[in-house]
Amino acid sequence: MHASISHSPVPSFLPPGSFARYSTLDWDRAAYNDVNEEGRKRKIIRPINRTPESPIQVRHNFQIGTINSSAGNGPTLHAHDYPEIFIPVHASFRVGYGPRGDKSAQIGLYDTFSIPVNVMRLFEANEIAPRESQMLSIFDTDRSDARDGISITSEIAAIDKAQGLDQGYAINDASDDPSPELIEQVHVARFALLPVWPEQGMLVRHVISSANPRARLRTRHTIEVDFLEVPSGSCSDTYSSQCREVFVPIEGVTDLHWNGRAIDMERLDVLTVAPGVERSIQAKGEGRTLMLRIRDTTNLQ
Repeated sequence: MHASISHSPVPSFLPPGSFARYSTLDWDRAAYNDVNEEGRKRKIIRPINRTPESPIQVRHNFQIGTINSSAGNGPTLHAHDYPEIFIPVHASFRVGYGPRGDKSAQIGLYDTFSIPVNVMRLFEANEIAPRESQMLSIFDTDRSDARDGISITSEIAAIDKAQGLDQGYAINDASDDPSPELIEQVHVARFALLPVWPEQGMLVRHVISSANPRARLRTRHTIEVDFLEVPSGSCSDTYSSQCREVFVPIEGVTDLHWNGRAIDMERLDVLTVAPGVERSIQAKGEGRTLMLRIRDTTNLQ
Protein backbone atom coordinates (compact mmCIF):
# COMPACT_ATOMS: atom_id res chain seq x y z
CA MET A 1 0.00 0.00 0.00
CA HIS A 2 1.34 3.43 -0.94
CA ALA A 3 1.38 6.16 1.67
CA SER A 4 -0.84 9.12 0.84
CA ILE A 5 0.93 12.24 -0.32
CA SER A 6 0.45 15.21 1.97
CA HIS A 7 0.06 18.72 0.62
CA SER A 8 0.16 22.04 2.38
CA PRO A 9 -3.40 23.29 2.94
CA VAL A 10 -4.74 26.09 0.78
CA PRO A 11 -4.35 29.24 2.90
CA SER A 12 -7.65 30.49 4.28
CA PHE A 13 -6.65 34.11 3.68
CA LEU A 14 -6.80 33.70 -0.11
CA PRO A 15 -10.00 34.76 -1.91
CA PRO A 16 -12.21 31.72 -2.64
CA GLY A 17 -11.55 30.09 -6.01
CA SER A 18 -8.20 31.79 -6.55
CA PHE A 19 -5.88 28.80 -5.96
CA ALA A 20 -5.73 25.29 -7.47
CA ARG A 21 -3.42 22.54 -6.16
CA TYR A 22 -2.55 20.87 -9.45
CA SER A 23 -1.50 17.50 -8.03
CA THR A 24 -5.00 16.95 -6.61
CA LEU A 25 -6.81 17.53 -9.93
CA ASP A 26 -8.11 14.71 -12.13
CA TRP A 27 -7.93 14.82 -15.90
CA ASP A 28 -11.04 15.61 -17.92
CA ARG A 29 -12.24 12.48 -19.71
CA ALA A 30 -14.81 14.48 -21.65
CA ALA A 31 -12.62 17.45 -22.60
CA TYR A 32 -13.01 16.48 -26.28
CA ASN A 33 -14.86 13.63 -27.95
CA ASP A 34 -11.64 11.94 -29.06
CA VAL A 35 -9.41 11.98 -25.96
CA ASN A 36 -9.99 8.26 -25.32
CA GLU A 37 -9.65 7.16 -28.95
CA GLU A 38 -6.67 5.02 -29.96
CA GLY A 39 -4.06 7.26 -31.57
CA ARG A 40 -5.58 10.39 -30.02
CA LYS A 41 -5.28 9.57 -26.32
CA ARG A 42 -4.25 12.46 -24.13
CA LYS A 43 -4.93 13.65 -20.60
CA ILE A 44 -6.12 17.24 -20.23
CA ILE A 45 -6.35 19.19 -16.98
CA ARG A 46 -7.53 22.79 -17.34
CA PRO A 47 -7.32 24.67 -14.00
CA ILE A 48 -8.65 27.85 -15.62
CA ASN A 49 -11.68 27.42 -17.86
CA ARG A 50 -15.19 28.85 -18.18
CA THR A 51 -17.20 25.93 -16.76
CA PRO A 52 -18.86 25.96 -13.32
CA GLU A 53 -16.46 23.13 -12.36
CA SER A 54 -13.31 25.14 -13.10
CA PRO A 55 -10.79 24.73 -10.23
CA ILE A 56 -10.06 28.46 -10.50
CA GLN A 57 -13.39 30.23 -10.15
CA VAL A 58 -12.12 33.76 -10.84
CA ARG A 59 -13.19 34.74 -14.35
CA HIS A 60 -10.31 35.16 -16.79
CA ASN A 61 -10.05 36.18 -20.43
CA PHE A 62 -7.95 33.12 -21.23
CA GLN A 63 -7.83 29.43 -20.34
CA ILE A 64 -4.82 27.38 -19.27
CA GLY A 65 -4.19 23.70 -18.76
CA THR A 66 -1.83 20.80 -19.30
CA ILE A 67 -1.76 18.06 -21.90
CA ASN A 68 -0.08 14.72 -21.14
CA SER A 69 0.43 12.29 -24.02
CA SER A 70 2.90 9.78 -25.42
CA ALA A 71 4.29 9.24 -28.91
CA GLY A 72 1.71 8.01 -31.39
CA ASN A 73 -1.12 9.99 -29.80
CA GLY A 74 -2.41 13.48 -30.44
CA PRO A 75 -5.45 15.43 -31.62
CA THR A 76 -6.76 15.44 -35.15
CA LEU A 77 -5.70 18.24 -37.49
CA HIS A 78 -7.67 21.36 -36.53
CA ALA A 79 -7.58 25.17 -36.39
CA HIS A 80 -8.62 27.78 -33.84
CA ASP A 81 -10.08 31.24 -34.40
CA TYR A 82 -7.99 32.54 -31.46
CA PRO A 83 -4.29 32.21 -30.62
CA GLU A 84 -3.25 28.96 -28.96
CA ILE A 85 0.04 28.75 -27.06
CA PHE A 86 2.08 25.60 -26.41
CA ILE A 87 4.90 25.39 -23.82
CA PRO A 88 6.40 21.92 -23.10
CA VAL A 89 7.16 21.50 -19.39
CA HIS A 90 8.33 17.88 -19.56
CA ALA A 91 10.18 16.44 -22.58
CA SER A 92 9.29 17.77 -26.04
CA PHE A 93 6.71 17.73 -28.83
CA ARG A 94 6.45 17.86 -32.59
CA VAL A 95 3.80 20.31 -33.77
CA GLY A 96 2.52 19.78 -37.30
CA TYR A 97 0.84 22.67 -39.08
CA GLY A 98 -0.47 23.84 -42.45
CA PRO A 99 -3.56 22.76 -44.43
CA ARG A 100 -2.48 19.10 -44.28
CA GLY A 101 -0.30 19.28 -41.17
CA ASP A 102 2.76 18.22 -43.15
CA LYS A 103 5.01 21.07 -41.98
CA SER A 104 6.41 20.75 -38.49
CA ALA A 105 8.28 22.46 -35.66
CA GLN A 106 10.04 20.67 -32.82
CA ILE A 107 9.56 22.46 -29.50
CA GLY A 108 11.72 21.52 -26.55
CA LEU A 109 11.54 22.14 -22.84
CA TYR A 110 10.12 25.64 -22.11
CA ASP A 111 10.11 26.66 -25.79
CA THR A 112 6.95 28.62 -26.68
CA PHE A 113 4.89 28.21 -29.86
CA SER A 114 2.10 30.77 -30.31
CA ILE A 115 0.16 29.19 -33.15
CA PRO A 116 -1.53 31.73 -35.45
CA VAL A 117 -5.26 32.04 -35.89
CA ASN A 118 -6.75 29.96 -38.75
CA VAL A 119 -3.71 27.68 -39.10
CA MET A 120 -4.36 23.93 -38.96
CA ARG A 121 -2.30 22.18 -36.30
CA LEU A 122 -1.77 18.89 -34.52
CA PHE A 123 0.87 17.70 -32.09
CA GLU A 124 2.57 14.52 -30.98
CA ALA A 125 4.73 13.86 -27.93
CA ASN A 126 8.29 12.64 -28.34
CA GLU A 127 8.14 10.44 -25.23
CA ILE A 128 7.33 6.76 -25.83
CA ALA A 129 4.64 5.08 -23.69
CA PRO A 130 4.34 4.44 -20.80
CA ARG A 131 6.23 7.71 -20.29
CA GLU A 132 4.43 10.90 -21.21
CA SER A 133 5.44 14.32 -22.43
CA GLN A 134 3.67 17.25 -20.80
CA MET A 135 2.77 20.59 -22.29
CA LEU A 136 1.07 23.73 -21.04
CA SER A 137 -1.68 24.93 -23.36
CA ILE A 138 -3.07 28.47 -23.23
CA PHE A 139 -6.19 29.54 -25.11
CA ASP A 140 -6.08 33.31 -25.60
CA THR A 141 -9.85 33.73 -25.79
CA ASP A 142 -12.74 34.96 -23.66
CA ARG A 143 -15.20 32.47 -25.21
CA SER A 144 -17.37 30.66 -22.70
CA ASP A 145 -16.60 27.42 -24.56
CA ALA A 146 -13.27 27.49 -26.38
CA ARG A 147 -14.35 24.47 -28.44
CA ASP A 148 -16.71 26.76 -30.35
CA GLY A 149 -13.63 28.33 -31.98
CA ILE A 150 -12.24 25.04 -33.32
CA SER A 151 -12.62 23.90 -36.94
CA ILE A 152 -11.55 20.91 -39.05
CA THR A 153 -11.45 20.18 -42.77
CA SER A 154 -14.42 18.62 -44.56
CA GLU A 155 -12.22 15.62 -45.39
CA ILE A 156 -11.46 14.95 -41.73
CA ALA A 157 -15.10 15.53 -40.76
CA ALA A 158 -16.21 12.92 -43.32
CA ILE A 159 -13.69 10.36 -42.07
CA ASP A 160 -14.71 10.95 -38.45
CA LYS A 161 -18.39 10.67 -39.30
CA ALA A 162 -17.82 7.37 -41.12
CA GLN A 163 -16.09 6.07 -37.99
CA GLY A 164 -18.91 7.26 -35.73
CA LEU A 165 -16.80 10.04 -34.23
CA ASP A 166 -18.61 13.29 -35.00
CA GLN A 167 -16.69 15.92 -33.02
CA GLY A 168 -19.17 18.68 -33.81
CA TYR A 169 -16.59 21.16 -35.10
CA ALA A 170 -17.14 23.76 -37.82
CA ILE A 171 -15.83 23.00 -41.32
CA ASN A 172 -12.84 24.99 -42.57
CA ASP A 173 -11.32 24.30 -45.98
CA ALA A 174 -9.68 27.73 -46.28
CA SER A 175 -7.04 27.71 -43.55
CA ASP A 176 -3.79 29.68 -43.83
CA ASP A 177 -0.47 28.16 -44.88
CA PRO A 178 2.45 29.99 -43.21
CA SER A 179 6.01 29.18 -44.19
CA PRO A 180 8.40 27.47 -41.74
CA GLU A 181 10.55 30.62 -41.88
CA LEU A 182 7.64 32.82 -40.77
CA ILE A 183 6.68 30.40 -38.01
CA GLU A 184 10.21 30.29 -36.60
CA GLN A 185 10.77 34.05 -36.85
CA VAL A 186 7.41 35.30 -35.57
CA HIS A 187 5.65 32.55 -33.64
CA VAL A 188 8.31 30.45 -31.87
CA ALA A 189 10.39 31.54 -28.88
CA ARG A 190 13.35 29.30 -28.05
CA PHE A 191 13.85 29.38 -24.28
CA ALA A 192 17.64 29.06 -24.53
CA LEU A 193 17.78 32.15 -26.74
CA LEU A 194 15.52 34.44 -24.71
CA PRO A 195 17.20 37.59 -23.33
CA VAL A 196 17.29 37.70 -19.53
CA TRP A 197 16.35 41.02 -17.90
CA PRO A 198 17.02 41.80 -14.21
CA GLU A 199 13.70 43.24 -13.01
CA GLN A 200 12.20 43.55 -9.51
CA GLY A 201 14.77 41.21 -8.01
CA MET A 202 14.07 38.50 -10.61
CA LEU A 203 15.54 37.32 -13.90
CA VAL A 204 12.73 37.87 -16.38
CA ARG A 205 12.31 36.39 -19.84
CA HIS A 206 9.53 38.22 -21.71
CA VAL A 207 7.93 35.78 -24.13
CA ILE A 208 4.60 37.16 -25.37
CA SER A 209 3.28 40.72 -25.43
CA SER A 210 1.69 42.93 -28.04
CA ALA A 211 2.92 46.03 -26.19
CA ASN A 212 6.22 45.16 -24.48
CA PRO A 213 9.18 45.70 -26.86
CA ARG A 214 11.27 43.25 -24.79
CA ALA A 215 8.93 40.35 -25.61
CA ARG A 216 10.17 37.79 -28.13
CA LEU A 217 6.70 37.25 -29.66
CA ARG A 218 4.81 40.43 -30.52
CA THR A 219 1.79 39.11 -32.45
CA ARG A 220 -1.74 40.01 -31.38
CA HIS A 221 -2.59 38.76 -27.89
CA THR A 222 -4.77 39.92 -25.01
CA ILE A 223 -2.36 38.37 -22.49
CA GLU A 224 1.34 38.67 -21.70
CA VAL A 225 3.51 35.65 -20.84
CA ASP A 226 6.81 35.80 -18.95
CA PHE A 227 9.23 33.35 -17.35
CA LEU A 228 10.25 34.52 -13.87
CA GLU A 229 13.46 33.09 -12.39
CA VAL A 230 14.54 33.57 -8.78
CA PRO A 231 17.99 32.23 -7.83
CA SER A 232 18.33 29.69 -5.02
CA GLY A 233 17.88 31.22 -1.58
CA SER A 234 16.68 34.55 -2.94
CA CYS A 235 13.44 36.48 -2.83
CA SER A 236 12.19 38.92 -5.42
CA ASP A 237 11.20 42.48 -4.68
CA THR A 238 7.63 43.07 -3.56
CA TYR A 239 5.47 44.61 -6.28
CA SER A 240 1.86 45.01 -7.36
CA SER A 241 0.20 45.07 -10.77
CA GLN A 242 -2.51 47.06 -12.53
CA CYS A 243 -3.96 43.86 -14.02
CA ARG A 244 -4.70 40.37 -12.75
CA GLU A 245 -1.72 37.99 -12.87
CA VAL A 246 -1.67 34.19 -12.84
CA PHE A 247 1.37 32.32 -11.48
CA VAL A 248 2.32 28.72 -12.37
CA PRO A 249 5.52 27.22 -10.87
CA ILE A 250 7.32 24.90 -13.27
CA GLU A 251 10.63 24.31 -11.48
CA GLY A 252 11.99 24.58 -7.94
CA VAL A 253 10.62 24.92 -4.40
CA THR A 254 8.61 28.11 -4.14
CA ASP A 255 6.78 30.40 -1.77
CA LEU A 256 4.68 33.17 -3.27
CA HIS A 257 4.02 35.95 -0.78
CA TRP A 258 0.48 37.40 -1.05
CA ASN A 259 0.25 40.71 0.83
CA GLY A 260 3.18 39.51 2.94
CA ARG A 261 1.75 36.06 3.74
CA ALA A 262 3.47 32.96 2.34
CA ILE A 263 1.80 30.41 0.06
CA ASP A 264 3.58 27.10 -0.49
CA MET A 265 3.34 26.51 -4.24
CA GLU A 266 4.04 23.13 -5.83
CA ARG A 267 4.81 22.39 -9.47
CA LEU A 268 1.96 23.46 -11.80
CA ASP A 269 -0.20 24.87 -9.02
CA VAL A 270 -2.18 27.87 -10.24
CA LEU A 271 -2.69 31.09 -8.30
CA THR A 272 -4.52 34.15 -9.61
CA VAL A 273 -3.67 37.47 -7.96
CA ALA A 274 -5.84 40.57 -8.23
CA PRO A 275 -4.56 44.04 -9.15
CA GLY A 276 -3.20 45.97 -6.21
CA VAL A 277 -2.26 42.93 -4.14
CA GLU A 278 1.40 42.93 -3.15
CA ARG A 279 3.33 39.86 -4.29
CA SER A 280 6.86 38.47 -4.19
CA ILE A 281 8.48 35.12 -5.07
CA GLN A 282 10.92 33.21 -2.86
CA ALA A 283 13.13 30.29 -3.96
CA LYS A 284 13.38 28.00 -0.94
CA GLY A 285 15.22 24.99 -2.32
CA GLU A 286 18.78 24.35 -3.43
CA GLY A 287 17.94 25.16 -7.04
CA ARG A 288 16.32 28.09 -8.78
CA THR A 289 12.61 28.77 -8.91
CA LEU A 290 11.20 29.10 -12.42
CA MET A 291 7.66 30.32 -12.75
CA LEU A 292 5.33 31.17 -15.59
CA ARG A 293 3.42 34.44 -15.21
CA ILE A 294 0.39 35.18 -17.39
CA ARG A 295 -0.75 38.79 -17.24
CA ASP A 296 -4.46 39.08 -18.07
CA THR A 297 -4.07 42.62 -19.41
CA THR A 298 -7.79 43.15 -20.06
CA ASN A 299 -8.76 41.94 -16.57
CA LEU A 300 -8.49 44.86 -14.15
CA GLN A 301 -10.48 43.33 -11.27
